[in-house]
Amino acid sequence: MNLPRSAVLDKFGSSLTLKIFSICFTSTHLPLLALVAYLTIGYKTSTFPILIVAVMATLLGTAFCLWSVWLLLRPLHAVTKTVQAYRESGAVPAISSRRSDEIGTVVNAISTLIAELHATLSQLRRQATTDVLTGLGNRRWLRDIGTSELQRSAREGDALSVMVFDLDHFKKINDEHGHEVGDQVLVMTGAVIQHNMRPYDIAARIGGEEFCILLPRTDIAQALKIAERLRGELAARAVAMLPPGRVTASFGVYRGDPSRETLKAMMVAADRKLYMAKNAGRNTVHWDVAEACSPEPVRR
Repeated sequence: MNLPRSAVLDKFGSSLTLKIFSICFTSTHLPLLALVAYLTIGYKTSTFPILIVAVMATLLGTAFCLWSVWLLLRPLHAVTKTVQAYRESGAVPAISSRRSDEIGTVVNAISTLIAELHATLSQLRRQATTDVLTGLGNRRWLRDIGTSELQRSAREGDALSVMVFDLDHFKKINDEHGHEVGDQVLVMTGAVIQHNMRPYDIAARIGGEEFCILLPRTDIAQALKIAERLRGELAARAVAMLPPGRVTASFGVYRGDPSRETLKAMMVAADRKLYMAKNAGRNTVHWDVAEACSPEPVRR
């Protein structure tokens, strides 16, 4: 039973083995075929012309073999460059092959695998640096991106303020109403923060009920306005069975000196003011300015 021509072509197109066999067969037998054609046509049968035909046919067959193998393996070179580019820069160049043989299958499979790997790694990075409840960054994320922002502020001579605040009596909320209500309070707090953030502000949940916001290009007067706005919005919110005024927060705000202080030192200074706010009765804002910074007028 003879196979249809289209079936034969499909079989050849999907088989790397048949392609390699065809290349080897053609390049190997090309000198023989050339000699047979030469003699059939009736040219001279002297040694020198036959030798010339054999050598030329051999060189042609070798060139055909090299070109065909290069063409056959070219998609693998693209895969190699794509893998190297992904390892060096994290970029995911789009590659694909229309071929239906084993090399085409490998190229498309590796392209899909790299895209899926990139998506999975991106998701894992987000999970590793994002607080699940609030959608804000976590302490690790804040340390990494905050350090970069500190360096930028120092380089460009911009002001940088740090705000740390803590939800008042949060443990009591959990004890009296359960952790589900406590989680709703945290979710609400994250929403309030994101609603009041500017595009370049950096906010993170750094503890159970403790939050930190870096305020680039912000002096102490501006930082205090933001803190008071957050404090007022939190106190005005009702969550579950908690009425407005039940959820409050104490704030510590510090205008640091990016050229002389580390991010950790600024957060410690803001945290010190936070505890002063708690000791002063909670639901209030306390602040300080680095000694190296010029005094700034503050209107309360």
